[in-house]
Amino acid sequence: MPSFISVLESNKYKTQVTYTKINRDKNNKPSFTDYTFHANSNYIYPASTVKLPVSLLALIKTEELNLNRAATMITDSAFYCQKKITRDSSSASGYPTIENYIKKMFLVSDNLACARTYEFVGYDYAHQKLRELGFKNIRLFNRLDGKCPGDTSKITPPVYFLNDKKDTAYKQGLTFFNEKLEHPISNSTVGESKSGKNGYKAKNFSAHNYFTPSDLHLIMKKIVFNESLPSKERLPLSNENRKFMLKYLGMYPRESEHPKYDKKIYYDSYKKYFIYGNSVATIKEDSLRIFNIVGRAYGFLIDCAYIVDFKNKIEFLLTSCVYVNERGVIGSGKYEYDQIGLPFLKNLSLCLYHFERKRKKEVEPDLKEFRELYR
Repeated sequence: MPSFISVLESNKYKTQVTYTKINRDKNNKPSFTDYTFHANSNYIYPASTVKLPVSLLALIKTEELNLNRAATMITDSAFYCQKKITRDSSSASGYPTIENYIKKMFLVSDNLACARTYEFVGYDYAHQKLRELGFKNIRLFNRLDGKCPGDTSKITPPVYFLNDKKDTAYKQGLTFFNEKLEHPISNSTVGESKSGKNGYKAKNFSAHNYFTPSDLHLIMKKIVFNESLPSKERLPLSNENRKFMLKYLGMYPRESEHPKYDKKIYYDSYKKYFIYGNSVATIKEDSLRIFNIVGRAYGFLIDCAYIVDFKNKIEFLLTSCVYVNERGVIGSGKYEYDQIGLPFLKNLSLCLYHFERKRKKEVEPDLKEFRELYR
């Protein structure tokens, strides 16, 4: 297997890293210094990290419409590939809600929860709002529900929000997209092509979701530190919804009551690639929290995180991605996640963690805001 340095330096692995060093002043206000390695140098498929902007957009939209994220949300069906959803046994209320869908996405990276949330957000709204927020090159072309291929994924079904009396409080009809957006980069083809009896083709990702690891890193940075940013840089998100996002980005599946997960299947490091390498069944260290989103598909492995150690007064932001496909075949399902990708992300994050632990700071950070999320 390749060494840590070779994965870091070889173009074969498309490795990208963004690390943000955080310093606090006497009023606990943060300042940031960003360091990048090969940032945006290669095409990266974002995979499930798309669930972070989709969730953010859903919460922004509920606030604009004065809707409660915990209100019942009924999804109707207008044609064959759409799903009518009226109940959700995993929810505290027994009904589907934006709140519960976001919990599922953050806790276990649930694809169907992403699809239903995307349908509420809508294709045109998503891209218009992202442009307003400064993310003009993000593309949300797919909702991660394979039963609606091609452009049908951009046509969203009717959605209803109900009040406490189960009367309709908001109705969003069948929505057709108007935006004609192209993929922002010229070459998004990955993998090798081979002719012959057992031939295979490279995969063109131009109709798939897209954003750079740098965009992902900035979205996470804004969510974590929104209240400390200059007003013109802030997300239009309430602090209550921001804290809700943070709580479930950092939570282990076993800590959730609704939805409830089997610890044998959804172990503590199920989506913790940094520090734990997706390999620790029970995380006993209670002073460390990783608020993160991960992606894993077609050989691409991504983690984006705010890492905090309450005891040792450590905090930093880290985003890294690596492409692990030794065969060069896209769609085989055979990728070197466990052999190359996860060990690399684990070792990278541990190197930075130990650097941060030794780094002298003029003012130690007060991190109680984040610790109190779990008390």
